[in-house]
Amino acid sequence: MGKLAGYIDEKKAESDHVVFVSPGDIFSGDPVVDLQDGAPMVDLMNDVGLETMTIGNHEFDYGQEVFARNEADSDFTWISANTSVEDSSIPIEEPAAYDEINVNGIDIALLGLTQAPPGTAPDGIEGLSFDNNYAGVAESYETLGENADLFIALTHIGYSEDEQLAEDVDFFDAIIGGHTHTVLEEPAVVNGTPIAQAGSSLDFIGEMTFTLDDETGEVTNTEGQLHDIESIEAMNEDVQAKADDYIAEADELLGEVIGETNTGLSRDSRYEEDAPLGNFWTDSMRYTTDTDVAVYNNGGLRAGIEPGEITARDIYSIEPFGNNIVEMNMTGEALEDVIEQSYNRSEQVDLQTSGLNYTIYTTEDGTFNGAGLTIDGEPVESTETYSVALPNFLADGGDGYNFEGEIIQPDAGLVTNSMITYAEFLMETEGAVDYETEGRIALEVGEPAIEEPEAPVENVTKECIIDEVHELVPNGNPNKNDSGFNRGQLISILQKYKNGKDVEVPAAAEPAKECIDQAQAE
Repeated sequence: MGKLAGYIDEKKAESDHVVFVSPGDIFSGDPVVDLQDGAPMVDLMNDVGLETMTIGNHEFDYGQEVFARNEADSDFTWISANTSVEDSSIPIEEPAAYDEINVNGIDIALLGLTQAPPGTAPDGIEGLSFDNNYAGVAESYETLGENADLFIALTHIGYSEDEQLAEDVDFFDAIIGGHTHTVLEEPAVVNGTPIAQAGSSLDFIGEMTFTLDDETGEVTNTEGQLHDIESIEAMNEDVQAKADDYIAEADELLGEVIGETNTGLSRDSRYEEDAPLGNFWTDSMRYTTDTDVAVYNNGGLRAGIEPGEITARDIYSIEPFGNNIVEMNMTGEALEDVIEQSYNRSEQVDLQTSGLNYTIYTTEDGTFNGAGLTIDGEPVESTETYSVALPNFLADGGDGYNFEGEIIQPDAGLVTNSMITYAEFLMETEGAVDYETEGRIALEVGEPAIEEPEAPVENVTKECIIDEVHELVPNGNPNKNDSGFNRGQLISILQKYKNGKDVEVPAAAEPAKECIDQAQAE
């Protein structure tokens, strides 16, 4: 922070036309900041001289009252043209859509766009609406650029969306973006519009220089570059002293050694299988709650832990969101549904687990083709009820998940506390916090094995379900015979029907349904 402030001080000493802006997420992932709900960053950015910030998804992480407090305490303007307040009773007020800054005679208009909907806990965005038609929103403010020397989109929608925005509209002099942490050494030019991003975590400072024609006011040249923060020699000692004070305040807690790991706790394999960090993480939740199962989404695993000492700082760094644990009772069928949903989000593993092992089966082209779930080595029974520990982010519908069940305990403690407690337990009992990939999760091309039911309907599964489905969909094509389903999905539906579940059997699978009815009647 001292280097950032020093760099800006130097630039302002060199030129009368300098402005510092941010595309959002100034609060994400630093335990020193998170322990005080973002207040240190607001204080420091005020001192550094931030002028305008687009609202990022993580600005909502601390809840709506803290959002309102942090915005009120900011000397800089928070903007988002595609965010609207639908419920006037919430503490968040309608944000400014744009900001207009005059920098010693140069008029700059900045239009803010926020990820829609923002990736954050659902209760942080209750009562708000977000328009994901970014180009449409931008077009409604096109005239804003008519009276400005520079018209810039300051976005927090991700690089691919920035590219699409540049394809859709051509009136911005530049797009300065965030969210995807893209490192662009120089601006990418799409449809004549320069796009800049500067990574994340203040690894880089992005600099853009616009040359304007004195006569016409038109931009005649745009250049951009990144400065590695490590290479910056300038220093604002006052700002750095304040940052150091905030760090010192948190050091007593964050510097505490809570364990050691010989293996390290890696998250690298999380999208293909169970990851060592995911195994430790979910084991800690199940240890704390004594549930049958614990799950956590990959998006919440923010960093790994290297071999050596584990400090409280490490724990707060890998889980910076302050999630609490929710305990639910879920049926086996609900667990099966959520595992299918987890894969279909992006055709990769997304849920780390403890207590629950699962294999996802796919067709050759990656289409979901069924799943096999076991708890304690036994197949999950669709009608049985299991206790599940999960973060409130998922329980509240974060990332679009639908965990159906009865909430037994809405707040079973912080996830960070569970990891610290479990690490201390492992140190006492095992002497180290060591984890590897254990085969809890697998992806395979194929189909789940179907166990034969007992008499008197011993041939129902084979003759009425598997044989009929294979005749209907001989090659696993999801649209074969207009069924609209692939093999695994049809088998799952028919299995539920056979077990008495209230499901709608596709018309194409009517022969299988009739076969089941006849066999069960006999």
